[in-house]
Amino acid sequence: MPTATEPTRLWTRDSLADHIESAFLPASQRTSEPLPSERSLAESLGVSRSLVREALRGLEQRGLLEVVPGKGAYARDPSAADAARAMRDVFAAGNPTARHLVEARATLEAQACALAARRATQDDLDAIRRALTDFEAADSLVAKALADIAFHSLVARASHNPVLSTMFESISTLVFEQMLRSLADASTVHRGAPLHHAVLHALESRDAEGAAEAMTRHIRVAESTYGDDLDARLDDLVDHVLRRTYGPNVALEQIVADALLTYTGGRGQSR
Repeated sequence: MPTATEPTRLWTRDSLADHIESAFLPASQRTSEPLPSERSLAESLGVSRSLVREALRGLEQRGLLEVVPGKGAYARDPSAADAARAMRDVFAAGNPTARHLVEARATLEAQACALAARRATQDDLDAIRRALTDFEAADSLVAKALADIAFHSLVARASHNPVLSTMFESISTLVFEQMLRSLADASTVHRGAPLHHAVLHALESRDAEGAAEAMTRHIRVAESTYGDDLDARLDDLVDHVLRRTYGPNVALEQIVADALLTYTGGRGQSR
């Protein structure tokens, strides 16, 4: 790990976090050793321990670090949440709109749904049904969106095609943002939510064509209910909802990953 004293520079919490991520996390991942202590980092970088602590807390919130009391901070192994975070940054550069996402999802999720109808195990179907039950019982917008993203993620995993399910996971945070927009719209909910049951029924009936058709209809509801929002940037549509619920430093990818763990019991992606 780097130990030499860094040249004097003006650090912000974000720039310090970026530096720690690039300079110290790779070595910690290779060796499974903790990062240097807060005191060591503060001395070598010429900053206060409080600023180091804030930077480490930000990295932990982003899912890049695990802080073990009494032992130190360790780099986390790369996960689906990490991949989603990286892909979200790539997609964000292209200013994706709800229309872009609907078009992509209609293709990706229809194929995953057709395969899931053929390949889903009973455990897969039970988990999908639990997510749907929680969606209908949820009493808040965010709780509904978390159950909704779990439902769609579990269907993708039930395809037992790791390429398709990883592709869905890479856009899962964008999908979650869109779900917040959809679930805040009574017209979209009225027309789209019942189609969850059509999807599940087709999966349980092993009806691949019916499952793909129901999923496509469900996703494309937005095209007729969003109005001008269909061509608005996704992050602009839901930013205020996320900030109000989670605060300014939301690690959205980890929130989505944690929602899925509720239904998989910690099991990884099916192969």
